[in-house]
Formats: sequence, structure tokens, C-alpha cells
Amino acid sequence: MRDDLWERISSLRLTLDQTQALIKVDKEEVEKFYQPLASYLLERLSPPGRLVAAIAGPPGSGKTAFGTVLAETINAVAGRESAICLGLDGWHFPNAYLDAHFVEHNGSRVVLRSIKGATETYDVRAAYRCLQLIRNNERVSFPKYSRKLHDPVPDAGVIEPHHRIILVEGNYWLLEEQPWQDIQALFDLSIFLSAPAERLTEGLRKRHLRGAKSSTAVEEQIQNVDLHNIEHVLKYSVQADVVVNKIDNRWIAKIIFL
Repeated sequence: MRDDLWERISSLRLTLDQTQALIKVDKEEVEKFYQPLASYLLERLSPPGRLVAAIAGPPGSGKTAFGTVLAETINAVAGRESAICLGLDGWHFPNAYLDAHFVEHNGSRVVLRSIKGATETYDVRAAYRCLQLIRNNERVSFPKYSRKLHDPVPDAGVIEPHHRIILVEGNYWLLEEQPWQDIQALFDLSIFLSAPAERLTEGLRKRHLRGAKSSTAVEEQIQNVDLHNIEHVLKYSVQADVVVNKIDNRWIAKIIFL
């Protein structure tokens, strides 16, 4: 890896979910995995259009950190700010909506807030509309999810005209069911992250605790919601163009280009 590329990437202060939690970046990992993937995406970009890539995978697989580092690696390789990463969690329905609506879940009628993170708790139509605007090369604002507020923040991010590679990370982008299948038509390619189930729960535990939840609330979330979502994503996601096998939510073992 050229020294100037690593200098640019390592000088950045990358954080998770609008918190102060820093993303640790490893030079060897960037050189071995992120840089080849960045070049792969740049080679598929056809100006003046945009390339929209989905980064999917089960909860706890480290999609946010992966997408953030990949975007900055693309920018370093390109020599300009051409990539940006945004997350599906920004399209969570607000807590006020979740508290006021109910759904059938495992044979019982439950308030949506109690299964936050499940597919039903996302405003998929709003995500679809935003991705359509992105495909039209427009300047687009998008929501971000705050782990401090535990709520989405509207218009917290902006995609500018110079952003040509748009990475969208989230659990459910590749589900083989509606309404997610309609959204897949807006992607140019897809990336799927996977890791051993026990490692996924470790990653989730750390993420929930980073959001200042109590240990009791974290374990309830994992047992009642997250484990089901992990199984659902692993079982019902369509084949991606690129598969990233991870040791845990942090470290990459290998990348397979299909």
C-alpha cells in the first residue's frame, strides 16, 4: 500500500453511529481486503452516473464500520471524496411511531417498540424514495440513526453531486421477500457480511452497551429480537456479488468475488 493512501486513511477520525466510539483501522487489513474491494467498485463506476452498492448481513456483523472504512478507502484510492456510506437504521420509524403501533409477532399482538430492529420497524417506502433520488444523481439528504438518542435524526447526512459511489449498509437489503425485493432493483451490486453466530451476538452486545443500555435490557434485546433477526437474514437473503467472511464483527477472514 502506498504511504500516501495509508496516511490519508489513518489520519481520519472515524466513529460509529453518531457516538464517540472510534473505528479501529488496521493497515494490513486495509491493504489486503479494503483496497482490492475499493478498486473493484471504482472499476465498475461509469460516470456520469452513480454506483449504488448494498452492504447486507445479519445484526452484529460490523456492517457500519465495514462500510465506513470501505468508503474512506475508496476516497483514498480515487484521490477525492467520491464515496459515502449510509445506513438502513436511519430509516427506523421514530420511537413515537413504534410506541403507537402494534403488529402480530410470534402469535401475539405486540407494540412495535418491543421488537425494534425487526423488519416491521423500518420505513421501507421512505428508504426506497431516497434511493430513487440517489439513482437520479440528485443532491439528497438522508436520516442517520443516533445510538445516543436511540432514534433516527432526519436530514442528518447529505449526498452531494460529487459522491459517485453510494454504499448502503443494513441487515435486510437482500431479503428474498417484499418489500425488500423491490429495493434490490436499485442496487448495482451487493456485498454480504457473515460471521459465526456466537461472534455476532458478541458484536451486538458491545453495540447495545455502547448505546448506554443496561445489561439486562441488552440481554432481553438479544434473546427476544436479535437472535431471530440473525437467523432470518442468514436463511432468507439472496446471493450477493461479493461475500465477506469475518472472524467476528471486527476482523475479515477473506473476501470472495462471485
